[in-house]
Amino acid sequence: LLGVKRKRVVLSIATKLQIVERAEKGESIAKLSSEFNIGNQTVRDIVRKKDELYKFVTSSDTFNGTSARKTTKGSKFDNLDRAVFEWFKQKCAEGCPVSRPLLLEKAKWFHSEMKIPEPFAASQGWLQCFKSRHGIRQLDIQGEKLSGDSDAAALYVTEFKRLVEAHDLSPHQLYNADETGLYWKALPSKTLVSKEEKSAPGHKSSKERITVLACANASGLHKLKLVCIGRSKNPRSFKGTQMRNFPVLYYNQTKAWMNREIFKDWFFKRFVPAVRDHLRSKNLPQRAVLLLDNAPSHPNENVLKTSDGQIFVAYLPPNVTSLKQPMDQGVLEAFKRRYRKSLLRSVLEEDGDLREFYKKWTIKDAIFSCLESWDDMPNLTFRKSWRKLFPDVMDSVENVNDSESQEITAASLLEEIQNVNGFEDVDRENIEEWLLSDNDQPGYQVKDDDAIAAEAKSRAELAEESDDDAVEDEPSEKKVSVAEALNCAETLLDFLEQEADSNFNDILTLRKLRTSIKLKRSKNTKQRLLSDFFKKTS
Repeated sequence: LLGVKRKRVVLSIATKLQIVERAEKGESIAKLSSEFNIGNQTVRDIVRKKDELYKFVTSSDTFNGTSARKTTKGSKFDNLDRAVFEWFKQKCAEGCPVSRPLLLEKAKWFHSEMKIPEPFAASQGWLQCFKSRHGIRQLDIQGEKLSGDSDAAALYVTEFKRLVEAHDLSPHQLYNADETGLYWKALPSKTLVSKEEKSAPGHKSSKERITVLACANASGLHKLKLVCIGRSKNPRSFKGTQMRNFPVLYYNQTKAWMNREIFKDWFFKRFVPAVRDHLRSKNLPQRAVLLLDNAPSHPNENVLKTSDGQIFVAYLPPNVTSLKQPMDQGVLEAFKRRYRKSLLRSVLEEDGDLREFYKKWTIKDAIFSCLESWDDMPNLTFRKSWRKLFPDVMDSVENVNDSESQEITAASLLEEIQNVNGFEDVDRENIEEWLLSDNDQPGYQVKDDDAIAAEAKSRAELAEESDDDAVEDEPSEKKVSVAEALNCAETLLDFLEQEADSNFNDILTLRKLRTSIKLKRSKNTKQRLLSDFFKKTS
């Protein structure tokens, strides 16, 4: 009837995503409008905002709750919420029980520690909203480990397919990288040297760790150089080694962790050039995506992209990583098994003298074994690792060697060392334990509560400063002269060119900007001279 207003309908995020997907498949605006009892313009607005919707769900910690959630608006205490959830994730990863009272008490602690001025009531209502936002099913005395979210995973497969199609990417242009900790000197705990070390006081060599970053594309035809991160800048065993000829990329960090500075350096100086060379060799467009998890060692996606935006990163939602990240689908585990087989082979090469081997085995030896293990990884292992995320990968790469080497098992390793002195007490169970000994080593620092609070507080203060700057700058109408702009550009260019770690693309962009300012100056000078000339002749 004319004059009768349509009842206002508020759709959930999940329903809006459903409308977007159906519209993309060709269903008419009128049909969707009628089915969901909303106006034609509302349908158009939902489709227009599809990127915002997908960005929200893929950057959230879980997709659970989208069936009920109506808005992408975040929590009022956004930084507090982020700190509490980061603490919760770490406790779950450690296997620590998190009860309702404990979580509420910790929220109060973060509120106080972060010195948030607004009053905060750690109520049951807040807790319910917190659980809903992050897809936490229940909290009890046993705690809850975050598990892979199958609904989130299914939705992300759709989103990833959209990304691949939008950028017209082939498996040669899809990359994944992930870091892991490796106990490079560890042997089975029942070996003679492990028992002796365990009973001796002081430093434990078996816990000496390096971080390894592995990266490859979905075709399996491009495995990038491994990144190895150790504690020392110049390990003693590196003496006399020409680092430019080193088979891996070696970095150092005080605790041998991956951090944002190292990752950024690797991305721009190593990853991007290597990818461009590979794509050139395949006569493919200079375009690629690097898929990453949300580790704190990875910089923001706005930082990790080339100046032309053609090589960029995409982040997996946290609850999807374990289910879909290619490197987590057996690649890193297979690499570590190969490394440990190489380690045992090196023991046998010392004629079974375990003590002598343990004294001689250095980080340099370990790195060369890592290289050998990485090179030994068959193409098929990488292709299989992408099947859950990109099912077409098995049929989309032609003329590749699909042979796969024999699986390295505890039983096969036990056979090799059965008659070796020092390994008499080692059994199959002990080998299995050894193979999994560093599976929980993420390769980046796990922060304590104080560090989480300090970082969240710093984030909040930075955001406030940005807001203040924006307010203060608004009324100011100061005009920067061409001469001032040129002077600033030249000063910044001098600075970047003298810094060893500067990005070449940044320098190139700045040089272009300087040229543009010079042209502006030249144009202004000509206009001034003409104006003076006409004044004199008039």
